[in-house]
Amino acid sequence: MRVLDVLRMSWGQIVRRKVVTLLCMIGLSIGCAAMIIALSVGQSVQVYGEKTLNENYKMDEITVSPNEGIGSGGSNGQTSTFERGALTARKIDIIASLPHVVAVAPMLKLDMLEMATLDGKSSNVEVIGTELGSLSRFGYRFDKGGASEISGAAIVNYGATFGLVDAEVIRELNNKLMEDSFNDEFLQQYMALMSTQAELFQAQFNLKYQDMNDSAKAKTSSPLRVTGVLKVPGGMSENNAMYDKKVYVSLETARMLAEQFQSSQAQAAAAGRLNSALVKVEDKKYVAQVQEQIQKLMLMTDSNLYQEQAMKEQLGMYQKAAMGIGIFVMLLASLSIIVAMIMSTHQRRKQIGVMKVLGANLWQIRQMFITEAAVLGVLGGIVGVFIAYGAIQGVNGLLQGQISMEASTPLQVVIETSTLPAGIAFAVLTGVLSGIYPAISASRTNALQVIKSA
Repeated sequence: MRVLDVLRMSWGQIVRRKVVTLLCMIGLSIGCAAMIIALSVGQSVQVYGEKTLNENYKMDEITVSPNEGIGSGGSNGQTSTFERGALTARKIDIIASLPHVVAVAPMLKLDMLEMATLDGKSSNVEVIGTELGSLSRFGYRFDKGGASEISGAAIVNYGATFGLVDAEVIRELNNKLMEDSFNDEFLQQYMALMSTQAELFQAQFNLKYQDMNDSAKAKTSSPLRVTGVLKVPGGMSENNAMYDKKVYVSLETARMLAEQFQSSQAQAAAAGRLNSALVKVEDKKYVAQVQEQIQKLMLMTDSNLYQEQAMKEQLGMYQKAAMGIGIFVMLLASLSIIVAMIMSTHQRRKQIGVMKVLGANLWQIRQMFITEAAVLGVLGGIVGVFIAYGAIQGVNGLLQGQISMEASTPLQVVIETSTLPAGIAFAVLTGVLSGIYPAISASRTNALQVIKSA
């Protein structure tokens, strides 16, 4: 028989036997939809995981710090100009010239200091000296203003604009909380003060340093001015960003502050040493290579590559679970097809007997049943695509509630175009494989016995 003849006969049986067709279509369409959703969930979770890693852990960045285990002295008791274990400006220049390095931000971190504005309000902040112009190259975005080269310029992050309160007011409130720590009114007052945002752009402030060993040694810096306010970092919620309080100043200003306060970093700062640096790499695939080169400078490095491996293992579990559900549903669909096709075979024994008497061979009979199962697979796959699109909204709602509750960008499952042919192909394959046994059973029908009993 020709292919068109086989297709015509198969389609006629599909249209005629509505109950069998309905049973097969239900199983195949649900199985196809489950497979498409499973593949889409796996792909979407992988994309979401990589995006979250890049936002939260900066996979293309390396943190460089001095190697404290290596002394800086040279031979014969002389000081080495290279300063083996120290992080210096010379080494920063070498790192910046390495292949695949996009940007380097040297950093001189000071102790926690008190930021006091002219209106008498203050808050504790972390002060970091760096090249202010390099912040934008590391993904920092400005809400107001920008980097400035003027002396005394400072950039504050989003969290530094919160919690600026009068010292006496917060002291009294803390005393009340210590006396009655479960008082809701006091807690609400404290939270209201901490969540109040101040306008710091172009504001002038001073930094204060309190020597813990001598309360009388409270020192105040020369005035600084806010020339830029940063936005909330990508991947961080506003609630979490409120408690991350940082002030960025130039390296020269940081060294001046360290000298004014005579802090623990003063000696290292005066010698031109840094306590850390951020290195941005062209692509995360070069991170390990760049780390190896930096370590040859007798420096310590740290990156978040291990986070990627941990995420891959977790994503692999999600994908296996999703695929397992899809395959399980497909197995159930194949059972329904086998049962329905066996029913169809039993009902069509007379037709099969007539075909044999007219000269149809075993392969032609099997071909007709397998073709019928394949057509049912195509139809079930097409219907399954529409079911998948309808069900994906519910899946998104479930995932947003369970996985992405604390994320700034919720997980959205997107049906990729590439998953549609795969789902339909799997439905067709399931239909064909499920139709093999009924086809063999039909081909073994005894024509004479069927015709005599008819």
